[in-house]
Amino acid sequence: MSAAALPDLGPVDGAPASVAAWGRTWEQYLHCRGDPVAVASEAGRNDDSFVMGPVFAAVYRVLAGSPPGSSALSTDASRAQARAAWAGDCERAHVAALEMLLAGEFTGAARRWDQIARSGRDFAAVRFAHDVYLHVGDDFGRLDSSSGAEKAWRGEPGWGFVAGQHAFALEEVGRYDEAEALGRAALGLDPDDLWARHALAHVYESTDDTSAALALLEGSVERWGSQELLATHIWWHLALRLIASGDSGGALAVFDERQPHAATAFQLCDQTSLLWRLELVGCEVGDRWDALADRWDEVVERHTCGFLDVHAALAFSRKPAHPGAARWFRGLDRRPADTSENDRTFMDVVAPLAHAFRAYAAGDTDRFVGVVDDLGRSARRIGGSIVQRDLITLTAQAAGVPA
Repeated sequence: MSAAALPDLGPVDGAPASVAAWGRTWEQYLHCRGDPVAVASEAGRNDDSFVMGPVFAAVYRVLAGSPPGSSALSTDASRAQARAAWAGDCERAHVAALEMLLAGEFTGAARRWDQIARSGRDFAAVRFAHDVYLHVGDDFGRLDSSSGAEKAWRGEPGWGFVAGQHAFALEEVGRYDEAEALGRAALGLDPDDLWARHALAHVYESTDDTSAALALLEGSVERWGSQELLATHIWWHLALRLIASGDSGGALAVFDERQPHAATAFQLCDQTSLLWRLELVGCEVGDRWDALADRWDEVVERHTCGFLDVHAALAFSRKPAHPGAARWFRGLDRRPADTSENDRTFMDVVAPLAHAFRAYAAGDTDRFVGVVDDLGRSARRIGGSIVQRDLITLTAQAAGVPA
């Protein structure tokens, strides 16, 4: 466990055991270990004064793509909403933001958490806003949010965690020197701050600096390799640099080693993206798409998160005869339309892009290029980082579009 000071989590109501669990939740979350959602949810099971535990659990269940009617999400959301009636103003504001998130109005929820963060020192609000802006691909909304937070937390315990978030936000808008300096400062304060290390990996990917990326990642595997909540994604970053250096075999070895560890839908995205990119550079991947299609067919987080759906579409596009492929695309086409921000993202961006990848895999590259051209910058609405969404550009280039 890291010895670095956690951010001031602010006042939180609850029994002593619940307040202690709130600290453990953030210790695990910020260091990418354990199961912070389970800690927060369990702590709120029998303590009706503890609002923030169920709020945390519900927020990250939504962002992980949990179906709206899932038992765990419904339970956490209901607890938070029921307890809001006798909670303090700040906690009621958190629940109001959560309700927007539950309704599919992600940007509105992020802005509400921004308001909370600007009205007092509340790290939960800072981080919720950061993660929701990433979910909707709003790079400049996240930058504005993290800029205000970084200034407010200077000189305070836990500033490094806020700085690491801001480093990522700076990188995503192309301010690489500032991002590197801030990321290095955050990592110097806490070598287990994997989000800060992740921000630096993005800097070196975006600047095509393979030597710096390998020094950052290969030299510290023994540290971040055990941070399982994000380790598969960091291995993905390492594999991208191996591809860039011409070592497709090494990248394929990363895929094979990480496959048993891809336990969540987002970790499965890393594996799927990596295999697709390897094929784009001419690497023979054998029958590895079979196992990926099987895994995606088991994922319950479907048609709720655009980023997840686009990656599932890649696997089913490569294995169109898989029993789950037709069922998955049929479910995508039957989603509700035009009732929330998330619904509109699916209708306007996710479904067209998923079918475009399907067409590309079937040899209809013109359709893929046409859809990508039509989407333009709106493709960012699937969420994720610029490097992750670069998969769209790389595929278009493989289809014959000039770089």
